[in-house]
Amino acid sequence: MALPKRSCHPLLKPLVPVVHTLGAALGPEWEVVLHDVSGGDHVIVALENGALTGRTEDAPLTDFGAYLLHAEEFREVDHLANYASTAPDGRSLRSSVALIRDEHRHIVGFLCLNHDTTRARMVREWADAQTRTEPLPVGCDQAERFAARKEDLLEGMLEEVRPLFGKPLRYLDRGERMTLLARLEERGFFAFRGAVELLSRETGKSRFTLYGCLRELRRSGVPEATS
Repeated sequence: MALPKRSCHPLLKPLVPVVHTLGAALGPEWEVVLHDVSGGDHVIVALENGALTGRTEDAPLTDFGAYLLHAEEFREVDHLANYASTAPDGRSLRSSVALIRDEHRHIVGFLCLNHDTTRARMVREWADAQTRTEPLPVGCDQAERFAARKEDLLEGMLEEVRPLFGKPLRYLDRGERMTLLARLEERGFFAFRGAVELLSRETGKSRFTLYGCLRELRRSGVPEATS
């Protein structure tokens, strides 16, 4: 929104094209305002996307702006970024302000940005809904795994159980090997064709030995995992 040319404090003049540039670059969800408060009276020098708050060139300074002019706690502050504010219709805004000071540290103007966060909040809520997951029933530690090849799936199951033993699988003793088979059985490893052959290569044990251990396991039950 281009305002009629108005006289303003010399420190504010270079900021007028900045207001117009930011308004065009950021888009209609960002209101950009340059206030002149140097003469005692408040004047809006430049305004872009004023429809966001419904303000025009004759709109008053906000209550917070008036507070900043005299608040001792902000005497050494030159900017405030990303604080919450509210539009006249109740929409939530995220606001920032640069306090433009003269050589005596007196505030002569404010450069303000106000962002309507409505669409951003909607996107965040949509993203949360699309990424939310629910836990599996208590006691189920099996995660679903997708793989392009059966071999990748089996290798993935082996990678899950390797940390239980802290050494290559071919160096497991018989008790550890039974635990290995039990953990793989829980994951459905042996439901896949070629699983025993792969495990034979990993453990250095024959298929017949592994089949015998697996039959024993299925008769006697699953042993406790080693730590």
